[in-house]
Amino acid sequence: MDMKKKAIWAVVSLLLAGFTIWFMIYRSGMSLSDFMESLGHADKGWLALSGICMFSFIFFEGVSLLQICRTCGYPQKMRRGFLYSAGDTYFSAITPSGTGGQPAIIFFMMKDGIPGAVITATLVINFIAFNVGLLFFGVVGFLLAPSVFMGYSTMCKAFIIAGFLIFATLFTLGVLMIRRREFIFRIAMKMISFLHKIHLVKHQEKIQKKLEKVMEEYKTCVNVVAGHKGMWFNACLMNILQRFAQIVVTVFSYRALGGMGPVRELFSTQCFATIGSTCIPIPGAIGISDYLMIEGYKNLMPRDFAFQVQMLSRGISFYCCIITSGITLMIGLMMLGRREKK
Repeated sequence: MDMKKKAIWAVVSLLLAGFTIWFMIYRSGMSLSDFMESLGHADKGWLALSGICMFSFIFFEGVSLLQICRTCGYPQKMRRGFLYSAGDTYFSAITPSGTGGQPAIIFFMMKDGIPGAVITATLVINFIAFNVGLLFFGVVGFLLAPSVFMGYSTMCKAFIIAGFLIFATLFTLGVLMIRRREFIFRIAMKMISFLHKIHLVKHQEKIQKKLEKVMEEYKTCVNVVAGHKGMWFNACLMNILQRFAQIVVTVFSYRALGGMGPVRELFSTQCFATIGSTCIPIPGAIGISDYLMIEGYKNLMPRDFAFQVQMLSRGISFYCCIITSGITLMIGLMMLGRREKK
């Protein structure tokens, strides 16, 4: 992992987060003390459920990764799956790419002795399942309350549609990596040749031979998991549950603050905010997600209350999740250091 680059993005993300929180408080017209007072009167039971869902978001992806690894013949303990997922969650939140956390997964899996081809297959399969989960809730959002989408501004609709198209494209690419890997392999070989011709890549033959070896191992691994329909179903189910756990935090936060209104429309709004916030490469979708959430909430509840729900739900589902993931990552690295010393 390029730690220097990750550190830079961590600082950028912190600044974006600070500015976003300040801007949301400024737009709401309330002070931070007002929000904290409101939070002090929140229902502790609903808050506890929100916290459980935040942990579940990390947990379910870890289960998905472990199931795929187990199918490939490399079982790992549950705590390792939680660590893989925490690394993915943390670095995805502080980098502008949706796959920013995958190097963290690769790092820890390699330390656990999992071969590169198995890691690649695991990430590709989980990547497909990840997109299935997002597309599923994009459709659910439309089916539950199409009026919510129609109530958005033109810009918000553009974000949502763009996000849906991006996930559909990524899902297609993931399927091609499984079903048409020879086609992808030929394209990769041609790209290496092209980059060598324009003097951007040296040692063309060495790189191509290494790619051939990885592709052979990857092909073997994919052939192993291709016939395991149960594994595919479980991976997709875990990713759907992961996304559900994230989305439903908004509903629980709304209830915690005393909201008694339209839960179905609120759930649909959060589905659209999750889909639309990915179309611009900003770390953790900071700003875009907040914008889509507040614009949707204001159509369902009073403006001041909408800001409170947005700040609480975003604080739990994103900021608390990052902190939890960061602490898990730190503990995992410390334990790894002790293991390697032994």
